[in-house]
Amino acid sequence: MRLLVRVAVAGLTCGLIVLGAFWWQWTAPGPAPGKGSATVEVRIPRGATWSSATDSLAAHRLLAHPFVLPLGVRLLGREGDLRAGLYALPRGASPRELAAALIRGATVPVRITLPEGWNADEVARQVQLQLAIPAARFLVVSDSLVGLLARDSSWTGRSSLAVCDSLQKSAGPRGKLSFHLCEGFLAPDTYLFAEGSGPREVAGLMVKTQLARLAEADAMRLPVVDLDPFQILTLASVVEAEAKLAAEGPLIAAVYLNRLAEGWKLEADPTVAYALDRKGRRLFHKDLAVDSPYNTYRRPGLPPGPIGNPGRKALLAAVRPDTSCRAMFFVSDAAGGHVFSRTAAEHARAVARFRRLRAGSSGGQVRH
Repeated sequence: MRLLVRVAVAGLTCGLIVLGAFWWQWTAPGPAPGKGSATVEVRIPRGATWSSATDSLAAHRLLAHPFVLPLGVRLLGREGDLRAGLYALPRGASPRELAAALIRGATVPVRITLPEGWNADEVARQVQLQLAIPAARFLVVSDSLVGLLARDSSWTGRSSLAVCDSLQKSAGPRGKLSFHLCEGFLAPDTYLFAEGSGPREVAGLMVKTQLARLAEADAMRLPVVDLDPFQILTLASVVEAEAKLAAEGPLIAAVYLNRLAEGWKLEADPTVAYALDRKGRRLFHKDLAVDSPYNTYRRPGLPPGPIGNPGRKALLAAVRPDTSCRAMFFVSDAAGGHVFSRTAAEHARAVARFRRLRAGSSGGQVRH
């Protein structure tokens, strides 16, 4: 009996010693930082195991005793909680701290900047470049999220959005690209996403941000702006494409609203460029004959939907145009801004002046 007690006590003592040794190794600081960087970037690929993650950490000299990390995770019952991504891990961290970071998914955020005026295809290409989400998949998910608005009876822009959707489906391809229902709804901004974020998470934040901005702008609209939220987004996208100087946004919006009020065609070059997938390139008179719902030289009213993703200033210009502006035309002043004219005669003189200033140059557009 005494022998059994001694064996049990010895076994317990050994167990406590082993446990204590493990705990010391589990919580002890890792290898000293030395003279190098205080952090090390380590990428944990999707599908990685704790064993392969441990090998990677050891290769970066973050673990003094590699066996401790997978054993500790197993004892904690967290073997299935390893999260992929790019990590900036501190040198000198204990195995417990390293495991906590990999379980928590404390990855280095991926920064994505979307400038004002980019269209959906440009946004999708940037998302693919920065987050490795296929552009086509991102656009499908984005379109589906915006499509929910067309079925939301509480959203006052849903009927215009539904018309846009039906027109786009019958419009055919433009250049090598296609029309997308999410056009205009992908808010320009700088975003931080965790590496490995999915298309629904990324597109969802962009759409949610733009809808919040659109609602804010809609609440600030002047009485002269008789447009629903989707039409406001559409007008803002055209203003965004035209206004090189932010201060001119309200004036450009006023010109277009003046034209709509008089029953004139909008005759906005950027809508034709969008239809032809020729953004930023010079248009010729033959281009104005393109048969597209987005050709505002041939079709009355606003284009059926946005031609890019407008920023806050363009949205504000669309709902708060310069009500003192009676101009019906504008043309480049060859210095980054525009000359606004009330009559065709005034506009003709402004166009002639522009042509003189740009004599010998092949750039510039002189319509409007």
